[in-house]
Amino acid sequence: MKFRVAIVVCVVTTFAIVAIEPSSHAAKSVKSKDVVINVVGDVHGESAINRRAIPALKQYFRDGDLNIFNLETAVTNHDVKEEKEYNFKTSSNFLISLKSAGLNLANIANNHSYDYGLKGFEDTLKNLDRTGLDYVGGGLNSSAAYEGQIYTIKGLRIGILGIAKVNGGPESIATRDKAGTTNGYDNISTEQAITQLRAASDVVIILTHWGEEGSFCPRPSERSSAKKWSALGADIILGSHTHTLQPVILENNKLTAYSMGNFIFYSSKMENRSTGILKIRITPKKRISYTIQPMLINNLTKVPEKSAALYTPDIDCENQANTTVR
Repeated sequence: MKFRVAIVVCVVTTFAIVAIEPSSHAAKSVKSKDVVINVVGDVHGESAINRRAIPALKQYFRDGDLNIFNLETAVTNHDVKEEKEYNFKTSSNFLISLKSAGLNLANIANNHSYDYGLKGFEDTLKNLDRTGLDYVGGGLNSSAAYEGQIYTIKGLRIGILGIAKVNGGPESIATRDKAGTTNGYDNISTEQAITQLRAASDVVIILTHWGEEGSFCPRPSERSSAKKWSALGADIILGSHTHTLQPVILENNKLTAYSMGNFIFYSSKMENRSTGILKIRITPKKRISYTIQPMLINNLTKVPEKSAALYTPDIDCENQANTTVR
């Protein structure tokens, strides 16, 4: 398997999800040799989004070597929709706004990148390339879709892979000769991609689309996948799709953020507007720590602003029946 390789001299940013207080493993905000990754959740460019509010986000991404987001839309002028409840599309100018704010790596392994079919998906790839935004989780064929990005940052090789456990249906999955996304239910391809990326990287990050929409807790299936992927060599697993924040767990130097919620997205419910920026630090010795900057999506602009705390409902993740909002 080939890997797209880049030498990065800036920082990587990754936005994360739950917990109001910083982790006990949180690193200090000082200049260091650490790799910094900021990660955020779902981003789309529907007409409700006030793009004039996006530049204000730049201040949060200046320190990131990588700033990662889930691109929950097609980027195309194509008008033929797939048959589904919600179809999202935006223009290449929206990508320019995101890049100007500091975002630089998109996950397209999700259930909306194929909303306008094969033509819309191929347009999305072209527009990302033209804008200069890197992406993982999809490509012009299955080989490209499962290809990881590898960034050499401050001497560490950071390998990143996108896996869609929630995708746009059978037609959205890449094949040998057709563009599309990865398929998290293809265990052979997924596990092979993780294993090969592990062999070529010092730190492996998986961006995955999974979970039950509206739930504050991961299901046993997500926990099982996280355990399996960690055993195969993933150091950091970052989830999306639920439109809510879910737990962030750091154990034995392995970090899993089950869902990053929304970021630039429309919703009126507080639980869908509460979000955050997950700031991950990786030391030269590959020790992982994180903090979370609470954010709240402004109900007028649909763009997040700094918040005093995350919305954290009183939930019991052992009782899944009571942890889902509709």
